[in-house]
Amino acid sequence: MHKGSKPKRKRAGGALKHKLIMLCLFFINTANAQEITRRHVDSLLSQGNVSGSGAYSLASILQLAEFFSHLRHPESKQLDSAAYFINQAGRLNQLSPQPETHFRIALIRSALYKARGDLKNGRFLLEQTIAEIKQAGNLPLLGNAYFELSEYYSQDFLQQTMLERIRILNLAAGAFEHTNHLVDLARCYRLLADLHHMMNNYTLAFVEARKALAYYRQAHYTETQGLYALLGRLYYTQGDYRKAIDYQLSALKIATASSADNVRLICQINNNLGYDFIKLGDNPKAISYFSRALEIARQEKDNATIYLLAGNIVDVYLHMKQPLKAKAFLTQVAQKTVYPKSKLYEGGDEVSQTYLKIYLALKQYTTAKPYCDNLVAQTNNPNLNMYARSSYYELIIKFYTATGRFPEALKYLNLNKELLHKIGNDNDLGTNEVLWFGLDTTRQQYQSAIHHLISANTIKDSIFSMAKSRQIEALQIEYETRQKEAKINLLSQKSKLEQANLKQAILVKNLTIGAIFLLLVIAGLLYRQIMHKQKSNEVITSKNTLLEDLLQQKEWLLKEVHHRVKNNLQIVMSILNTQSAYLQNDVALEAIRGSQHRVNAIALLHQKLYNSATVASVSMPSYITELIDYLSDSFDTSYRKIKIKQVLDPLNLDPALAVPIGLILNEAITNAIKYAFDNKGGEITVTLMAGGDGTAALKVADTGRGLPPDFDFGEANSLGMEMMKALGKQLKGKFSIENAYGVTLMLTFPIEQGVEKIPEENEFFN
Repeated sequence: MHKGSKPKRKRAGGALKHKLIMLCLFFINTANAQEITRRHVDSLLSQGNVSGSGAYSLASILQLAEFFSHLRHPESKQLDSAAYFINQAGRLNQLSPQPETHFRIALIRSALYKARGDLKNGRFLLEQTIAEIKQAGNLPLLGNAYFELSEYYSQDFLQQTMLERIRILNLAAGAFEHTNHLVDLARCYRLLADLHHMMNNYTLAFVEARKALAYYRQAHYTETQGLYALLGRLYYTQGDYRKAIDYQLSALKIATASSADNVRLICQINNNLGYDFIKLGDNPKAISYFSRALEIARQEKDNATIYLLAGNIVDVYLHMKQPLKAKAFLTQVAQKTVYPKSKLYEGGDEVSQTYLKIYLALKQYTTAKPYCDNLVAQTNNPNLNMYARSSYYELIIKFYTATGRFPEALKYLNLNKELLHKIGNDNDLGTNEVLWFGLDTTRQQYQSAIHHLISANTIKDSIFSMAKSRQIEALQIEYETRQKEAKINLLSQKSKLEQANLKQAILVKNLTIGAIFLLLVIAGLLYRQIMHKQKSNEVITSKNTLLEDLLQQKEWLLKEVHHRVKNNLQIVMSILNTQSAYLQNDVALEAIRGSQHRVNAIALLHQKLYNSATVASVSMPSYITELIDYLSDSFDTSYRKIKIKQVLDPLNLDPALAVPIGLILNEAITNAIKYAFDNKGGEITVTLMAGGDGTAALKVADTGRGLPPDFDFGEANSLGMEMMKALGKQLKGKFSIENAYGVTLMLTFPIEQGVEKIPEENEFFN
């Protein structure tokens, strides 16, 4: 998720957490969605036999009453229908009273109370019914009753409310565990996992999600789309975005093929996929999935979700440094969609937040001020969700810092710090320290700024260690679970084999003693051979599984090293960016910006290694393309009418070769953009080709004005030229320059680490 004009490395923290909660709200609140579908309801109504007095008719009436009382957004006529069927079921049950039917009617009537907003009477009736069901000892109904009671705590996400809902859901699961209602038991564990995920208890959420999956499979239940979507979000929190995407795509496949009402879930899954592709750096795909979710929200006429998803798309545009495009997109949404004034859940003002981010990115502070004032006024709302309040504070701090209102910025920094300590969100505490660093730098209080920067890095290191521990713990739990399942299967096979031997012994009992003895000897030998083979297979499987887990941990740790190096380089770029804001000397400012470009060239390399399937090599076409896109955005080549063409062989090179190549390209392209062309523009061509003799050639050619006649590359002593010559020596390469029809710079160098074929995209994802 992206906040403001640059991405934040969050794991379900702050504003991202707020948006995930908002979009998941309707799905979680309807987790007890009916097994009975609209098609089945229409069929029952068309039969016209629901007014009879037979057992089938009573069962049909109860299904209809339950369906209409649990609708997501019921109309008054639908609630009247629910009341009619409840009363009719009560009258039929009086003719031949059945305690179980009486309890079911009471549970449905309580749901109707809740649907009408009469929570007091609904909860009173439900608690009274729970006491009666306990005395009757009906465990399936007791589990359903506790589940219904947990839904009374689904309207907000305060810490105490969620803890109470977890307590009640555990009671429901405890009742279902003594029954054969496996689907209901799985649903309880899925909701528990969802709640623990929102409370940042990811280890317990994983355990509960896997329990839910095991019970669904045991019941041969195929409607697992909600659980797969949750597992995708859990892997997202661990930073395993590839596996997160796999689960989200599986959930999307099941949901779209199902006949159930999965519209909101499909919307949520597309939104989750958008977050995943943001983390992988694939902004076009992120926008594509957010747009699909937005289209579903428009079809549902859900204006609140429309603005939430529009805000996500705006965040991607801002991350791509396209604030004008973000503004145009949000203006188009606002022209077609009315922002809802009354909201089911106090999640905050998406419009004010989004416009404020846009105008901060554009540095149009006068236009941004009314939106900031709106957020300041809304912070006094006692019903505002804590995560939304924190996102408000963050934007307010940025605005006051940018406009020089330092006392107000300091006030909200302290308020945000206090709130984040209350939430227990260490990740956003680190972000708050970075904002404090920015404020102190702007105020030229450098000693305090350094203190806050160190605090931010300390928090990030702590989060990294915790994430690593959680992932190792999850791998250990997964390994132990597989071991237990293998042992259970082995015991089951032993039991079946022993039963077979017993039946065989009974069958041959009346045969001769010799025949019985012979058969027992054969059976014993077979049994011993099978057991020996099973034990050998179990040992081999256990060792292979352990080796697999250790390899996965090693690969993950290597990726995290590149991730942390890239993050540290981004901190260096942030410091350079902050310092450049206070420089008046153009030469110094240009030097700092040049340093930013060089640092970014190295950071891009580590980003590619972190996102790639292997950390041993770099895909040069992908790396060079992203480097050129960054330089094009930085120097606004489209405005200056400069086109950059690429002719790139599909090479994978060792990182030791990729770093110097990236820095040489940065210097060569930067020099061409800055000095080669007049106001008519021109063209730059970047070529990377592999030779047949174990070498490669890198060429940067422009159609500009060319070099002065007396220019000598060997005698050139500017920083950029010195860097290129030194890097060429590091590559053991040879430079040559042609000064005709522009400038052509060519470097030929050996490929010492070899060349690898770039895998196809579908191979990479598999």
